[in-house]
Amino acid sequence: MHSAMFAALLAIAAPVQPQCPGGLFDGSAWIAQPKGLAAAAPRFTTAFRAEADGPAEIAICGLGQYVASLDGKPLGRGDEFNLPGWTRTSKTCFYNVFRPVLKAGEKYSLEIVLGDGMYNVPHPGKGLYTKFVGSEGGKKLLVGGIVKSSVEGWMVAPSEVVRTHVYAGDDVDHRVENSPMVRAVAAEPPRGKLQEAPFVCRLMETMRPVKVMRAAVDELTVDFGQNAAYVPSVVVKGPRSSRVELEFSEIPLGEGETRITAKSSGYGNAVTRCVFTLAGNGEERFSTPFFYCGFRYMRLRLVPAVEGGELPGLVSAEARVVMADVPRAGSFKCSDELFNKIHDICWWAQRSNMQSVFTDCPHREKLGWQEQDHIHAEQIRWGWNADAMFAKTCMDLADSQLESGLCPDIAPEYTVFEGGFRDSIEWGSSIVQIPWQQYEWSGDDSLIRKHYTNMVAYHRYVRSRANDPRRGRFIAHGGLGDWYEGTGGGDKKPLKTPRELPATVFYYMNAEVLAKCAEMLGRKGEADEFRREAGEIKKAFNDRWWHPESASYASNSQTANAMALASGLADRMYADAIVSNIVADVRERGNAVAAGEIGYPYLLKVLSEYGRSDVVFDMTSDSTKPGYGYMIAKGNTTCHEAWNANPADSHNHFMMADIVNWFYGSLAGIRPTSPGFKTFDVEPQFLPKLDWVEARHKIASGGEIRVGWRRGTRGAISVDVVVPEGTKATVRLPGKPAEEQGPGGRQYSVLTR
Repeated sequence: MHSAMFAALLAIAAPVQPQCPGGLFDGSAWIAQPKGLAAAAPRFTTAFRAEADGPAEIAICGLGQYVASLDGKPLGRGDEFNLPGWTRTSKTCFYNVFRPVLKAGEKYSLEIVLGDGMYNVPHPGKGLYTKFVGSEGGKKLLVGGIVKSSVEGWMVAPSEVVRTHVYAGDDVDHRVENSPMVRAVAAEPPRGKLQEAPFVCRLMETMRPVKVMRAAVDELTVDFGQNAAYVPSVVVKGPRSSRVELEFSEIPLGEGETRITAKSSGYGNAVTRCVFTLAGNGEERFSTPFFYCGFRYMRLRLVPAVEGGELPGLVSAEARVVMADVPRAGSFKCSDELFNKIHDICWWAQRSNMQSVFTDCPHREKLGWQEQDHIHAEQIRWGWNADAMFAKTCMDLADSQLESGLCPDIAPEYTVFEGGFRDSIEWGSSIVQIPWQQYEWSGDDSLIRKHYTNMVAYHRYVRSRANDPRRGRFIAHGGLGDWYEGTGGGDKKPLKTPRELPATVFYYMNAEVLAKCAEMLGRKGEADEFRREAGEIKKAFNDRWWHPESASYASNSQTANAMALASGLADRMYADAIVSNIVADVRERGNAVAAGEIGYPYLLKVLSEYGRSDVVFDMTSDSTKPGYGYMIAKGNTTCHEAWNANPADSHNHFMMADIVNWFYGSLAGIRPTSPGFKTFDVEPQFLPKLDWVEARHKIASGGEIRVGWRRGTRGAISVDVVVPEGTKATVRLPGKPAEEQGPGGRQYSVLTR
């Protein structure tokens, strides 16, 4: 996504005072490698004695990324990755705290290797890929707790990581041994404040090859069977100075091909490549300490030490799944195996892009494009307790917000894009919508209280641009619009939605949210102001795009009609006619979706709310037209960027995975009716082609909602509902009065025709 907007400029941050270490870092100083060393990934070492038996605290801030070991063993659990986490270090610098168990009087050696991450993105060299080029400073280290960083106490030398790049890959050379150590030097502190990282990314399960194919005498292709965000690892054997070069891909070059292409990763003629150089000491294990990538296929090129010499050989290959360490919150299964596969590809796409930020994709972008973080938040929240990630997203937005109030499309804003790729309300609205969503899903209003000023500043920025005589007052400035609209479309020509329409929908919804937030905070005057503005926006929206004679909006597109109705901008008295237009468009396209990533979740919401889940079923289950079934038929194991599964687009985006909302909210029928699911409805939809559905969702307070239904004989359906402690459900079943259910389990019976 957004690959056309390749840029090379760093965002300009307002100057702040350097951070003075304190607390855990009291007595510590920032250190770096001396200029003459020029190590790609410097290795810092120090020795210390434990003062007491038991757990001891070691705090580390290593910029941009670091890996740490104590007496040669990983510090921590050993599966931490991408520490301390991506931030705008001009505003916020994360650190991590480890608590190893030590013995009093024992001497220990602490080693920390620094990489670049998003903190420093240089040009990687000819032929290698990068999304952008820019730097927030040189690599530096701060250590606190029982170990202090200082010029006197630390030595530094080159590590075996001889090149590291967040996009282009890591190179590791096992021949680098016992490099001369030199004393560390003092470093200029970063400008950002120190803050403990709220979560970490971890290496999860290990995936092993399902197939290893020989593409040439000196080339192998490894198929791991599943597209995901991985850290690659190989065990190889060969002569000293021979090499193994790794490249990565989501797809093979063609059907039946043993070679791969990076076409879907957006690299063009550039590549992502990791080079491992052997020491010649028998079987050698290589892994990338700082680099991860989204791929299914891995190409290994075997290079001899000298031309015509012996090739190294592959002993084994692995790929470790990497993602943010957030707990599972839900599961879904049903009698339709295609729907279960669709849930799986959505789940893998979510996992792949839950990193230090919610990434756009795990290969060519790795950036936090913000439309995903609020428009597509529900699909994440059903399956994951990602509150900490959403809170960090708000911090990243606040750190990247400009004095004008603009929240850019990406946060952290490591690089500055242009036009709608920097200023699109569907993206920037994350700063307004996420705090309210967090409150609705968890009952926690802390993000509203913490970021209300940021929320209002962004809204007033949008308001300042919604007064253009060419568009009319209260019509928002159009940005990127309904991204990837029309990549489904079926046989009917796509009807493009005007870019200002979804922009104005979010302008309206933001005003509505801010009115509720202001009311909550006791700011009645501001609440009234936002409500009046919402009314003005509603009038302007309908004056501009409503066609009463056809009961449609703008071009009568799925997006225009669905967003108008779902947001409350449309008059409910016309709801049935508007829904009829939506259904007619879907049917005329042969049951194909034409909405893009902005409009699609609202299309699902409207069809479900107005009793047309049969249409959603037909759109979702058809494998012959662009959509989920089509993606799976094309061999996708993650959710594609585009409905038509275009090979040139990313195969690993979660932006189209909103069908998850329909699985939980409609087929299982779980719908919150008060913040934190203190009260909720259970109103499952018994579609004729489904025999059973099972869904679970763990709420923020810790209890789990369970809903399952199954068809029996003679039209009977049994419905099982489990309500967690401290909550109450209203069970709504066809042909029966609504029933309140308190904590515990209960079974209901429904007779259908």
